[in-house]
Amino acid sequence: MWGLDQVCCIGFLLWTAVIDLRFRRIPVCLLAFLNLLAVVWQLYRFFSQKGDIGMLLGGMGVGAVFFLVSRFTGEGIGYGDSWVILILGIYLGLWEVLEVLAGTCLLLAAASIICMAVKRMSGRGRLPFVPFVAAGYLMSVVCAGYT
Repeated sequence: MWGLDQVCCIGFLLWTAVIDLRFRRIPVCLLAFLNLLAVVWQLYRFFSQKGDIGMLLGGMGVGAVFFLVSRFTGEGIGYGDSWVILILGIYLGLWEVLEVLAGTCLLLAAASIICMAVKRMSGRGRLPFVPFVAAGYLMSVVCAGYT
């Protein structure tokens, strides 16, 4: 059974995914709000003796790496996408955010191959990233329920 925190996370990811699909940018105020929620969640977990500061810092490190990738690729992956990864890194921790990103990359690669095969996209085409992050998180939660 899913926890309330997982339902809220997928709800927020779907919300940002719709915004990313429609406008191709995510409002900074929304990202700041979600960032604040993730920090409050981790503070709650830390003070209830369930949190692990190492996993939190590792998850934040993954987000920082994505910000660097955004910077050095001229926003090949946008700053909003990187901020979503940072928020997930704070919320999930190192290993879980890497699991979500593995699913995200798998789904994104499959979608890119399909789009190129049906000639809907050239090699320079761009797909919105956050919907695939939402799908990767959903895939991660569903698959974790079966193990």
